[in-house]
Amino acid sequence: MDIHFDMDYTLFYRNKLTEYYTSMNSVTKKMKKLNLQEVQQRELEIFKVFTDLCERYGIRYYLAGGTLLGAVRHKGFIPWDDDIDVNMPREDYDKLLSHAGEIGASGDYKLAACELGNLNYPFAKIYDLHTGIRKLYDHDETEKNLWIDIFPMDGLPDDEKEVERIFKKTLFARHILRVKQARVGEGKTPLRRLLKPAVKALCMPLSDARILNYINKTCRTYKVDDCGYMGGIANGYGPQERVPRKLYLKSVPMQFEDMTVSAPGCWEYYLKNLYGDYMKLPPKEKRVTHDMDVWVEQDDTQGQNL
Repeated sequence: MDIHFDMDYTLFYRNKLTEYYTSMNSVTKKMKKLNLQEVQQRELEIFKVFTDLCERYGIRYYLAGGTLLGAVRHKGFIPWDDDIDVNMPREDYDKLLSHAGEIGASGDYKLAACELGNLNYPFAKIYDLHTGIRKLYDHDETEKNLWIDIFPMDGLPDDEKEVERIFKKTLFARHILRVKQARVGEGKTPLRRLLKPAVKALCMPLSDARILNYINKTCRTYKVDDCGYMGGIANGYGPQERVPRKLYLKSVPMQFEDMTVSAPGCWEYYLKNLYGDYMKLPPKEKRVTHDMDVWVEQDDTQGQNL
């Protein structure tokens, strides 16, 4: 009974999303649901806008997480992956934010970040404004379009206990943010669905701005240039994100789909820390995408070429 209920509940919300976009057709443009390959292609177009701007202004960036893993193991997207992640030293990240107006000038894309006051995450995203999304398990008013993620990297000390302390502080604060964004009534287990309303109610009095300011301040404790190590504190998994600064910043060219992009000099060290035997494929049951539906304006030029 519980499994049948879960499927009905998921289908109910997805059907509601379909009804929503259908109802918009008479007022706006028609929407088309994208498959995984189409989602990847849209993200690749966002990525090209991002890399073009970085090359134009000398802004450093590096493939990160599953995107770097995909480049090494598959020369592009992990076949079942549906996002693009990049890291940037904090100085370059701040420089990127200063070009928000240029990115948004065409009306096709938007740079969003908590520092710009238009994103409830402690990092940045570039959105494709001709798309719409619905995530199954969480929802935030600042996240309505398909995106790529841009993560700042900050300095980290030699002291491993201090590194652990920094990550514990930011991981806890990020967990509160996730709880606040969670959809009540949705969850991967019956226990999560049961507990979610009460836990979310406890977190709601804390404002997003206050939590984000706390994370941002903690991340900026150490400057990159003053440290022998650096890492993605704002978004990382934990202390295993720490990398040697000088080795990391010596970028190397790497193929990603039909592009040649920037990867960290110590990419192998980074991937081993995060994934262990990173060339080994995960079991089939773990080859999953995000629980998200993506839609595009059907008469959009880019969408028609998919």
